[in-house]
Amino acid sequence: MDACVIVHGGARTITNEDEKEIFRRGAQMAARKAYEVLLEGRSAVDAVESAVRCMEDNPIFNAGHGSVPTEENTAELDAFIMNGTNLAMGAVGCVQSIANPVSLARRVMEDTPHCLLVGEGALKFAKKVGFPILANPLELVTKESQERYKNARDYLGNVEFRNVVTGWDTVGAVALDSNGRLASATSTGGLPQKMLGRVGDSPLVGCGGYANNTAAASTTGHGESIMKTMLAWDVVRNIEGGLNPMQSCEKAVNQMMSSVQGVGGVIALNSNGEFGRGFSSEQMVWASIKAGVVRFGVEPGEEQLVPFKC
Repeated sequence: MDACVIVHGGARTITNEDEKEIFRRGAQMAARKAYEVLLEGRSAVDAVESAVRCMEDNPIFNAGHGSVPTEENTAELDAFIMNGTNLAMGAVGCVQSIANPVSLARRVMEDTPHCLLVGEGALKFAKKVGFPILANPLELVTKESQERYKNARDYLGNVEFRNVVTGWDTVGAVALDSNGRLASATSTGGLPQKMLGRVGDSPLVGCGGYANNTAAASTTGHGESIMKTMLAWDVVRNIEGGLNPMQSCEKAVNQMMSSVQGVGGVIALNSNGEFGRGFSSEQMVWASIKAGVVRFGVEPGEEQLVPFKC
């Protein structure tokens, strides 16, 4: 079995060409981190965690460092991880002071009988297991992320805001390891200027991500739209119904658009190592690696290729 991975760095509008290149590099870096993990013979779960951590640590993305502020200038993060082999999953919602919520989500999956912990309960669990906690919660809201979304409040409550705001930089990854195991992970700083306590699609199974023995998917975009249509599960269900991953992603995104006018995107991978992606936003940042070839893009129809080098 050829191990492979595909990541996304958000469904968004990017008008600056230099910024597009920065996002392309960021997505490739995350995919390379995951692929190196897979080449070491480690699991798909290890790979997706590694990819998402890389993007959480990269301030260009709205996840971990670089998260957007809430309406009260705090950072509340959500994350999800799922093992397709046994359907084990872990998630956290509305967590503050956690730079790598995807890793805390994995601890929930592996060290608790639960699937999702939120807010103070998630933070209490983090302290209990010795998980790193930042002394300054606002460290996660960078100057750049504040500037990028300073006008987001003007769009909230406006039916047109989903087509105007610069985008949603939710990050995610799906991977297939050499033993044929699939996994998915997703992480986000959430909707800019969101209400305190708002939880988006990212930590919700079937919405922000899903993985089983057949396929894995991770989503990005307007969370409320993704929740209403259970976008990740819709993609996996399409694959189980016989469509290839690309067809499945396109069908699910089109359904989200037609039913709730939702803007967003999704990546997917099946047990045969076939990739899929689809988005209704102007752009979606993505990168994949299989058989030593890195593919990546931002624009609709864009697929650049370079060789993978360790």
